[in-house]
Amino acid sequence: MRSLRLPSYAKINLGLNILGKRDDGFHELQTVLQQIDLHDEIALRLSAKPGIRFSCDTPSLPVDDSNLCVRAFRLLEARHLVKSGVEIELSKRIPAGAGLGGGSGNAAVVLLGLNSLWDLGLSVNQLEEMAAELGSDVPFFIQGGTAFATGRGEQLESVALPVQPGAVLVVFAGIHVSTAWAYRNLNSDLTMSKKDLTLTSFKDKIINDVEFFRLLRNDFEAHVFAEHAVLGEIKRLLCINGALFASLSGSGSAVFGLFDCESDATRVESLFPGHYRTFVSAFIKWGYAQLA
Repeated sequence: MRSLRLPSYAKINLGLNILGKRDDGFHELQTVLQQIDLHDEIALRLSAKPGIRFSCDTPSLPVDDSNLCVRAFRLLEARHLVKSGVEIELSKRIPAGAGLGGGSGNAAVVLLGLNSLWDLGLSVNQLEEMAAELGSDVPFFIQGGTAFATGRGEQLESVALPVQPGAVLVVFAGIHVSTAWAYRNLNSDLTMSKKDLTLTSFKDKIINDVEFFRLLRNDFEAHVFAEHAVLGEIKRLLCINGALFASLSGSGSAVFGLFDCESDATRVESLFPGHYRTFVSAFIKWGYAQLA
C-alpha cells in the first residue's frame, strides 16, 4: 500500500495583538505567523482495513478522537472523502503546550498527506477551510512560510518579512501554559490601547522597514510572565546576549530569540540549564506547494 513520511513543522508568533472578544466567543487577533524547521514526523500508510489506526511515541498524548490528527481523518470521513483505511504514526519533537503549534501542524499535515495519498485534488482554499474547522492555527500550516493572520487566526495573507535572521533559538522550560487560561486572564484594558502599534500598521506601512522587529509585542507576555517569572528571565537572557528580537510564542510557554547567525544562537543555547529543552532552528516554508 502507498505511504508517505512527512515533516510537521512548528511556528512562532512574531507579535500577537489581541483586539477584543468577538460575538462568537473567540478573540479578534493580529499576528505574524512564521514557520520554523523544528519538526515532528508523521508516517501515513494506506490500509486495506477500513478506519484509522493512530499511534504516537509520546504516551502523554491522546490517541483517540480528541487528537487533532484523528479529527483530521474524521473530517475527511464526514465529507465522504475517505478512500481507504489509514495507519498514522506520529513521532513528536515539538513540545506540547509551548505555543509552537505542534498539534495544529500535525492536523494540517494529515490533511495534506491524505489529500496526496488518496489523490483527492483538494485545493489550498478547500484545505484551509477544512483546517479552520479543526482549530484557529491549523489553516496556517497548509501553506506554511510567513503569514499575516487576523480574525481568530484563520484569515491569512502571505507576507515577506524585511529581516531574515540567520537562526532562531527556541527555549522551553517545561512549563505548560493553558491557552484557555491565557485568554481568560487577559487584561481587558490593554486591547486597542496602542493603536499606533497594531499589526495592521505593520502590514500597511512598516513591513519593508528594518525596524520591524523592534515594534512587535505579544499581549500575553504581561500576565504569563507575572505567573511564570522564569519565562520573563529567559526573554531577558536572550535579549542581553545578542538576540535581534525575543518574545513569548503565542500564549507560551516557549520563548524564542532571533539571531544573526547559527553560531550566535548555539553560543546562547549553552547558557541555559540542561533540563531545559532548546532548539536552534531557522525560518522555513513548507506545505501544499511541496506536495503538489
